[in-house]
Amino acid sequence: MPGRGLRIVMIAWLVASGAHAEEVEAQSACFEGEVLLHVRAQFEHYGPRSEQNEFFGFIYRRDGRVESAVTRGTNCGRQSDCVVNPVFALRRIPKGAKVLGEWHTHPRIGTRDLSLDDVRGANENRHIPCYSAFYSSPDGEIFRWNIAATSVAAAMASRTPAGNYRAQQAQL
Repeated sequence: MPGRGLRIVMIAWLVASGAHAEEVEAQSACFEGEVLLHVRAQFEHYGPRSEQNEFFGFIYRRDGRVESAVTRGTNCGRQSDCVVNPVFALRRIPKGAKVLGEWHTHPRIGTRDLSLDDVRGANENRHIPCYSAFYSSPDGEIFRWNIAATSVAAAMASRTPAGNYRAQQAQL
């Protein structure tokens, strides 16, 4: 978990980059820096294990820590067969936790694109304050997308890069 010093540096960077005080406060209240570090670590762990199936996790914060409730999907026969049931992850979220988002891997035999189920699932949670959605492509690229998007085309157009778990592993 990032310490107070990292939060201060992040806030200073946001202010220096022209962010308004309201934006800084919202990002701090949503633990965005902690979430991003956690998500990258989850992809570093689960991405390489995602050979023929997807992993899915709900991101939550409890007792001052950001963690994930994770489940694994069934083996994918083809790109269109990749499915993971998020209900199994939902059941693993501890009582009293604040849900902050979701992440999922796309297996090596999968596609670089989001599916309509991916988009719809995240969009259904848009009412949750601070909710963010991330996924990794088969080549290790990590993306965040706008959960307000209601179509695959809109979600894909809204993606922003959030790292590459293969590049992170190569640096170790």
